[in-house]
Amino acid sequence: MRNFSSIEVFPNASLNLADGVFINEHCTLRCAKEISIGPYTMLGDGVRIYDQDHFFNNYTFSRRITQSEKVSIGARCWIGANSIITKGVKIGDNVIIGAGSVITKDIPSNTIVYGKKNLIIKNRPQAKYHALILTASEHLEHIAELLKTLPKMDFHIAAYTDMGAGLMELHSYQNCQLYPKVHLDYSLKSLIEKADIYLDINHGIELDNIVEQILSLEKPVLSFETTNHRPEDERIRSFEQVDQMVIAIKEIIERKSKNK
Repeated sequence: MRNFSSIEVFPNASLNLADGVFINEHCTLRCAKEISIGPYTMLGDGVRIYDQDHFFNNYTFSRRITQSEKVSIGARCWIGANSIITKGVKIGDNVIIGAGSVITKDIPSNTIVYGKKNLIIKNRPQAKYHALILTASEHLEHIAELLKTLPKMDFHIAAYTDMGAGLMELHSYQNCQLYPKVHLDYSLKSLIEKADIYLDINHGIELDNIVEQILSLEKPVLSFETTNHRPEDERIRSFEQVDQMVIAIKEIIERKSKNK
């Protein structure tokens, strides 16, 4: 929590902040009943969260807080600067709320939300199948062709460091998900668990014995002959041409879809 924020928890109320929650400057949390914020959610400057308000009628209002309802915010959300969240609101996981928004109703997971009087809610699309790459190099063999040819698969590219311009440009592909400094903002373990396929297509060194980690989970590893870090391992399928790998990926997806 950074400077100049104000947190007030009333008697018998409960404020629950999970691991990795970040509260920027000048935020206000007023908790008369219960406020819950999930792991790795980030509050921008000046965010206001109130789980209560004042009773009123057509002639006056009560100075005492008389109405309280739990506010719940999920995991890995980004609440933009100067947004306001009012009592009784439930926000799902993986939600981005635009700066200056006023949230007075529930927001579903995996969405982007912005506005005041009329909220605009857009989906953050999630693919059904996932490929993982862990790299210390900008050079990923045939990555652009794979992204173009397999638009319904999400490619999760992770690095322990900042990424160079060559990788960051891949963000223009909707199915490319980038994780610079992955341990700062996300869990590599979660990415491994999510992955249907590991692509050993990065030039340079293999990081953290990642190929063996994937193989130990009995998940397929595909590579090119020019990038295969374990050419002696018969469990890894290696290809000369990108179209051969595309066919193999489609076969794996088809088998998984039949087994679900």
